[in-house]
Amino acid sequence: DTDWKMILRACGATVKTLSDVQKGKGKINVDCCLFASTSLPPHVISTPAYVSKLMQYINDDVPLLDLAWAHQSIIQRKCLPLVGENRYSVSLDHSLSNKCQVFSIKKDRRYEVGDLVQFSRGPKTTSRGRVVGIVSERQGKGCKLEIQLLESNKGFELVDCPSTARIVVDESSLQGNILMLGTKDFYKLGYLPKNSDKSDIFDQVLPKESQM
Repeated sequence: DTDWKMILRACGATVKTLSDVQKGKGKINVDCCLFASTSLPPHVISTPAYVSKLMQYINDDVPLLDLAWAHQSIIQRKCLPLVGENRYSVSLDHSLSNKCQVFSIKKDRRYEVGDLVQFSRGPKTTSRGRVVGIVSERQGKGCKLEIQLLESNKGFELVDCPSTARIVVDESSLQGNILMLGTKDFYKLGYLPKNSDKSDIFDQVLPKESQM
């Protein structure tokens, strides 16, 4: 992806493509390989040809990582460890199980475990919550997401409580991401819609604050 190449190089990384690795076989030291995990099994039926070719030119001990690793490294302003975190690790060895846990999916946009999302619950009801788990189902059945609900308190307030109920929804229910800000930052905004139902930005309220 051209955009990611530019971003990584701007962060100081040396980026090599499959073509570069092929031409410099045995001469290029590869620290890790970055992939969009949503372009690999179990999200697709088979491993893309370019990935299979790349595996022929790198050592078996080179870490294979999802782009989420680079994303989080940029957010945290430090290079995260290349090994030891399952959510960033990419495996090309997939079993024939009908279901498997994944950390991200790609629909109209990318969704990851930990994301705050808006989703439908029936034709007229919209809810919001945090994605805490994703299960990919084979045979074209899509994905199921486990979501911890964010309770609406009043207006733009969403109560962020770790003990709220969890529900499982189909990926087709997703309506997009939302953003929660602390109360001080939230009230500095000057461009909110009049109706909170049309907003994707909300005021994060902790359980004790909602009872005051």
